[in-house]
Amino acid sequence: MTAFNGYPISVFLAVLLHGAVLGALLLFQQAESEVLDVVRPPAVKALLVSENPQARNERVQQQNLQQQREREQQEQARQQREQQQREQQERERQEQLRQQQQQQEQARQAQLRQERERQEREEQARAEQLREEQRRQEEARRQEQERLEQQRLQEAERQRQEAQAQAAAAAGEAAETEAEMTMAYTAVIHDLVQRNWSRPPSARNDMTAVLRIRLVPTGDVVDVEIVRSSGDAAFDRAAENAVRAVGRFTELQGMPPRMFERSFRSLLLTFRPEDLLN
Repeated sequence: MTAFNGYPISVFLAVLLHGAVLGALLLFQQAESEVLDVVRPPAVKALLVSENPQARNERVQQQNLQQQREREQQEQARQQREQQQREQQERERQEQLRQQQQQQEQARQAQLRQERERQEREEQARAEQLREEQRRQEEARRQEQERLEQQRLQEAERQRQEAQAQAAAAAGEAAETEAEMTMAYTAVIHDLVQRNWSRPPSARNDMTAVLRIRLVPTGDVVDVEIVRSSGDAAFDRAAENAVRAVGRFTELQGMPPRMFERSFRSLLLTFRPEDLLN
């Protein structure tokens, strides 16, 4: 048999074979160990530990504090209920006091009313006595003053007729003045509205829209209502927007109240494509 570095070839092969077998065993054992580690359930160890006295004292203190807080909360809730009861009693007492004061005030007002009525009756009785005395005196002087009384009545009638004539003339003049003022204020309103009126492209000559404007004495516009439509929504909307754009007619603030109530509390305006007319 041929030698290999002084050793027979069979010895070398045997050593090589044993090394291969030993390596295979090591690899197999390592793989089996990894599989077992994966599937091995964790070990649970139970230890019996006696409770620490200090921990037990802290637990007891915590329980005592919790109980004390609960008692404090209960006490606070009780105090709140008592406070609410006291407040309710105070409100009831105040209400009773208010009712008593109201009743007393009503009684006082009734007494004052009775006193005023008594005084009025006494005044009426004294006035009636005085008138009766005057009538007796007039009756005693009537025959002597009959002619003078007749003249006085005639003069009074003449003065009354003159006063009526003057009042009628003044009323006519006032009516003319009020009519002129009404026309002037109306012209101002028309002018302001016309400045803010823009005729829409859809306007036609035969269209007419009538709006009712409601005002207050300050001149503010409180409502705009279309009482007669032109048949064209754009035309009606343009007319309404013209009035709302003015917002307030400040020129009306100095108007006499009677004139405002009679002519300008509710005002009608007529819109036509060619012009703004009343």
